Amino acid sequence: MTEHGWFDEDWDDADEDALWETVPVAVGADGLAHDLPAPPGAALRSGSDALAVLLDLVGPERAGAPALWFVLLDATDHTTPVVLPVVDVPVRADRTVAHRLVAVLDAVLRADAPGGSVVVGLVRAAGGDLGAFEAQWVPALRDAADDVGVRLWAVVAIGESRARVLEW
Repeated sequence: MTEHGWFDEDWDDADEDALWETVPVAVGADGLAHDLPAPPGAALRSGSDALAVLLDLVGPERAGAPALWFVLLDATDHTTPVVLPVVDVPVRADRTVAHRLVAVLDAVLRADAPGGSVVVGLVRAAGGDLGAFEAQWVPALRDAADDVGVRLWAVVAIGESRARVLEW
């Protein structure tokens, strides 16, 4: 190997197949021959679960500028690996922006998590409760979701020093 991890001309790949003989393989319930665990995904059972997931994801960004965070759930209410943080959002809700965002989320759900839903996090430093920012964005996103047919599983407000479930 070279110093950067690339194989050079002296690399001997004649016995390459023997390396794979030691890898344990099992046929799973899905019929695939692999030993991989099921993809991780927390099962959300309450608004508090949704809030906990978003608090972990947002981290120190809770002290930042206003942002919208979206976590996608599958049809069994397990988190998927799809998280969409949207920064630089207008302080006043923009219904066109809300409809475009929800349309993107709908496309992702249809492709990767049919029957799934969305958890929304409204994040801003002074947030964490129902203020003017949240009071405008919640109905804008709710209307857009209703128009497109996307289920909002929960809506939470996250601020620097407080957080709360607004809808569940």
